[in-house]
Amino acid sequence: MADTVNSVADMIEAHETWLRGGGDTGQRGELLRLNMRDMDLRGAALANANIRECDLTGADLSGADLRGSSLVSSVMVGVNFTNALIDFADMTDTDLRGANFTGASLNGADMWRANLKGAVIDPIVLHTLLDCREPDETSAYFALTKS
Repeated sequence: MADTVNSVADMIEAHETWLRGGGDTGQRGELLRLNMRDMDLRGAALANANIRECDLTGADLSGADLRGSSLVSSVMVGVNFTNALIDFADMTDTDLRGANFTGASLNGADMWRANLKGAVIDPIVLHTLLDCREPDETSAYFALTKS
């Protein structure tokens, strides 16, 4: 596990350099099919990273910047996303059971076929993710009168 932690830390550092340099220096994070279970990734700068098919079970991503990242098909059971920036991230086919999204920003995030069973997520944020809207008086009226 120590080798994995060091290699992930090196990849994240190269990715942060890539972000700061506008893509001219460093290297975009390509974290593919890695075991990242229980890793402390608090505050990690992972915007636009490719984090596909990884096992992040129990990881701490609180305060992390994941905007525009691809997390497709990753296992993230019990991950702490408290106050994370996850706007426009692709979380298609992810396992997010029991994840904590308290205070997280998820504007435009794609959670198609994600398993959110037991996840802690603000109802207003969830409605936004699902593209729901509050019923107005007219729709409420029709809902009550339709048979």
